[in-house]
This record gives sequence, structure tokens and C-alpha cells, in this order.
Amino acid sequence: MKGRSSRRRRLGRAVVAAVVLAGAVAAPEAATVRAQDDDAQELADRYAPIVMLRTQESDCDPDGEPFAPMSVDKLLDNPQILLRQVGRGDPVMMRAPGASDLADLGEGFYLDFPGDALRPGCLYEQDFARFTAGQPSVMYAHVAQQADRPDRLALQYWLYWYYNDWNNKHESDWEFIQILFPAGSVAEALQTDPISVGYAQHEGGERADWDDDKLERDGTHPVVYSSQRSHASYFAPALYMGRSASEGFGCDNTESPSTRVDPDVVVLPDDAGGPDDPLAWVGFDGRWGERHPVPNNGPTGPNTKPQWTEPVTWHDGLRPSSFVVPTNDSPGNAVIDAFCGVVGWGSVQLNRFFAEPWLMLAALALIAALAVFLVRRTSWDVVEATPLARRRRLGEIIRLAGSTYRQHPGTFSAIGALAIPVALAALLVGSVIRRLPFIGDLVVVSDAEGGGGRLVISSMIAGIFTLFAFVVVSAAVAWLVGGPQGVGAGVGGATRAVGGRARELASSFIPAAIAIVLLPLTVIGTPVAVWLVVRWQFLPQVTMLEGHAGRRTLARSGRLTRRRWWHTALALLIVTVVIGAAGVVIGLVLLIAFTGLPLWALSAIVVACDVVVMPYGALVMTYLYGDAVAASADATADVEPAPAPALA
Repeated sequence: MKGRSSRRRRLGRAVVAAVVLAGAVAAPEAATVRAQDDDAQELADRYAPIVMLRTQESDCDPDGEPFAPMSVDKLLDNPQILLRQVGRGDPVMMRAPGASDLADLGEGFYLDFPGDALRPGCLYEQDFARFTAGQPSVMYAHVAQQADRPDRLALQYWLYWYYNDWNNKHESDWEFIQILFPAGSVAEALQTDPISVGYAQHEGGERADWDDDKLERDGTHPVVYSSQRSHASYFAPALYMGRSASEGFGCDNTESPSTRVDPDVVVLPDDAGGPDDPLAWVGFDGRWGERHPVPNNGPTGPNTKPQWTEPVTWHDGLRPSSFVVPTNDSPGNAVIDAFCGVVGWGSVQLNRFFAEPWLMLAALALIAALAVFLVRRTSWDVVEATPLARRRRLGEIIRLAGSTYRQHPGTFSAIGALAIPVALAALLVGSVIRRLPFIGDLVVVSDAEGGGGRLVISSMIAGIFTLFAFVVVSAAVAWLVGGPQGVGAGVGGATRAVGGRARELASSFIPAAIAIVLLPLTVIGTPVAVWLVVRWQFLPQVTMLEGHAGRRTLARSGRLTRRRWWHTALALLIVTVVIGAAGVVIGLVLLIAFTGLPLWALSAIVVACDVVVMPYGALVMTYLYGDAVAASADATADVEPAPAPALA
């Protein structure tokens, strides 16, 4: 018994020693893990980005950013959030899923928020404000190393947004920023400076060296300008244009004024520790938003992205720059503005189609039926070009103008070039106005507040000179096709004829332009200005072919459009659309097809298109003038002996 008792004591001491030894071994390992976690948190806090959001002036205001980076904890255990499984009507698996419920779920599951992502209204903004009221903004950090690049360490920041309200619309939005270190561990990274940063933008992104001038920093904290409602990350406040999936197809706005946000940082592990881990949602492979056709599908989480495990490869594929839309009034900018507007409008229509396909198909059928009706309301027969004063239907005029242009393309294209000096004069006048002591100061102040004043002044200048350019071209075209000399007189003869009657043209155009520009400033005078634009549309033809000037020209044009105002307005609308759209459409095609096309080349192409197309519009209005003369009861009563015999 005594021997057996002694053996038991020795065995007990051995067990205790083994336990103590095991604890002694485990304790340093646990301490090492804790130290590594502490180092990762220190590194993440040291370089945490500052997020700049476009300021939203009031709730539900479409201009500005209503969302901010938030904690996903506000979604977890939330009774308003559903977990659905794909298939057979996407049944609800549970309400208020928690982190443990999402752990290790596959691609066949997704979260569903209150509301319809394709018709958001203000609901998502209101829910975001309600869920995050009084809570700090949050971003998630992750330390990543690529297996084949042990000499580089990536510090990643993942930003979760409740809703993406851009050209594509979807519940949830995961965005990404990465800082690259020349280090093999977190401890080494703490002892050195970063070498590069990468900002994610849609399916691609942009990079900068740590000492690059374009990288704005507050100490060690990079400043990130988040695009309004798309949440793509940029290096500066500006308007950016994307023409591919990598850049984002559309325009991103990070312009000032901005609101600064300093989110708290939560470090994410590579893999969650288990279903009871508060960060177990890291292993969720499903979607963080309701299911829709691409591009409106809810996104997957950080762990499904290639940069989670291959950060250096992702970083090496980033662009060195993004396309910034210049803040000037060049023709190229008109194309870019049109691109932004068309893409935005088109995305809205596409989303409406996804939400209400039958309603959109019915609307398209109605538009097509209306177009067919209007086309068949007129005649498209071939008619003679002479005499000028004869009755013609609008379709016949449109066809005749094209035929006349095709017979003398060189002559009419050269006449369109008369608009170039007018365009240069517009740029010169605009530049001078911006430098005037009083008006120039107003423009500068307005630019600082969003550019409203500059836009108004620029639009007024552009409008006046565009009208004048069309008057000059129309006067030359009218003299060629309506005078006795005919088109054979050429560009030189037309130019001399217009120069000879420049005083008469100015005497009627200047008072007309003043009235048309000033009336809209009263707001209630806008309809009157529109009415006068149509009423005085035959100013160049009357001046060149009937010898009138000043008020007599305006009065004669008014009589010719009497009881024909709507007919004249429709023709003018067609001409305006053709002239305005030709250069923009061609510019849009080139803008998308040749992404490296410089802005000056795009502007030159737009101007060239305007030069070529403007004489066609002048031909349409000149033949319309001839139709009005023929239809007028006093077709010859007001014609002085000097005008062209073609009007007799």
C-alpha cells in the first residue's frame, strides 16, 4: 500500500509538472498573439484615413452625401434585416441574423434590408440615420501579405456603406483603401514609412507614392475624398469621369464643400475564431444586400475580394491617375457634361425597366408610335430648290436642305467656318469679363460657392454668340440660295455680301439679343423670350434678301411667322437639336472609343462638327422662310426693288 501510494504521489507530481510546463509554453504563445494584435491595432490607428464627404445641406437632399462608413454591428441582430436563401422565391431563413448565423454561409445566401434598392426614395437614408444615431463612424482594418511577396505588407481599410445611390443602386457597399509597406511583418512596418497607397474606384483604382504631391495627408493619415453616393475613393475634390468598368462608367463627384469624418478602426482577422466570435461575419460568402440583375446586385464582403489574399497584385494593377473634368467652358466640356448627364439618365431608365418592365415597354411603344405619327404627318417628296419663295412641307424642306448641301459640300462647309471667329470672340469676351473689377470679383466668389455665377455669365455669353454665329452663317446661306447669283458665287461672294450688310444685320440683331437675354432674368419674361426667338427667326433672310434693317426687319419676320409660330418653332427645334447634338454625339463616341483622347482634341472635333452642320440648319430655315413668303398674303408687298429676283 505504501509503495502504491508513493507511486501515485510521483505520478501526481509528474502531471502537475506537465500542466505547469504546458502552461509555461502556452503563455508566451498567447502573449505573442496579443502583442501581434496590439501591434496591428497600433499600425491601423497610426495610418487611419480621414474621409471627406460631400456636404448635404438638408435631409433627403439629392445633392450631397447622406451616408458615412458604419459598423456592420448595426445590421446584426437587427429585426428589420432578413437573411434569405437563393431559390424557390428566395425564402426568408431567419430575421435578425447575428454574426454567428452568418459565419461560413456560402454564396447562396443574402441579406435583405427594408425598402426596394431600385426605388430607394429617402428610406435608406432615413434607416441609416436611425440605425447609427449617436454612434461613431467605423472602418475595418486588415493586415495582409501575399504568399509570393514576403517583402511587402499591406495595411487595408474596408469601409462599409449602408446603400449605394449612384448610377447603379444596391443595398450595401464595400469600399477599400490600401497602404503598402516595404516590410515583412507588422513590427517592421511600425519602424518604417509606407511606400505607396491605393484607392479603390469601382472595379479598379488609383495609386500614389507616399511622398507624391497629389496625396493629401494630415500627419500620417491619408485624406480620402469619397465620391458622392458611389463612395469611390479619390485623392482630391473634383469631378471625375470614367469610361470603363475599371474607372466606373459615369461621373464621380467629390467637389467641395466637404465634411470631415474620422472613423474608429476595428482590426479584422484573416479568419474568424469561431461562430461565437463577434467578427464571425468575416467568413460570410453571401451578399450584403438584396438580389438584383447586375449592376444592382448586393455586393459580397471583403473576404471574397482578390486583394484580401493578393494585395500586391491588386496594387500593381492600379492606374497612376484619374480623368479630372476641367472647370472651363470649352466645347469638349460640353461633351463631358453630356456624357455625365446621358449616363445618369440612362441608368435611371434602366433601373426603372428592372423595377417596372411592362410600364417602360409601354412608354417606349408610345414614343415610337408618336414618332411614326409625326413623320407621316408631313410629305418627304423631292421638290425643286428654285424659286426660293414657294410652298413646301416641312419634310420636303428637311430633305431639300440635305440635297442642296450634298451638291455643294465644300462651299457650305466653308461658310460654316464663319462661325469660328465668332466662337473665338466669345472666348475673348468671356475672358475679359472675368477680369473686370466688379463682375470678375462676383465670378470668383461664385466659383468658391459652386460656380453658379460663372455658369450664368458663361451661359449668357455663349448664348449670345451662338445666336450671332447662326445669324452670320444663315445670312451667307440665304444670299447664296436666294440671290440671283446662285451658289456658284462661292464663299468669297457670300462673305463680301454679309460684310456689306453687316450694319443692317447688327441694327436688328443687337436689340433682339438684348431683349432675349434680359427677359429671362425677370423669370416671368422667359415665355416671352422664347416667343420672340421664334418670331424673329427670319432676321438674316429678311436682311439679306429684302433689304430691311433694324425694327423693320424684326417686324417683317414677325409677320412671316404670324399664324405659323408653332410650325416655325418645330423647324427651329429640329435645327437646334441637329446642330447641338451632332458634335456632342460624335464627341461621345470618340470619348468612349479613345479613352486617351486629350480634351483639346475633343474640343476641336466638336467645333469642326458644328462648322459642318450649322449651314445645314441655315438651309432649313432659309427654305422655311421661302415657304413663309409664299404663304404670306403680302408675299411681294414689302419687298423693295433691291432684293433677289428669286423672291418675285
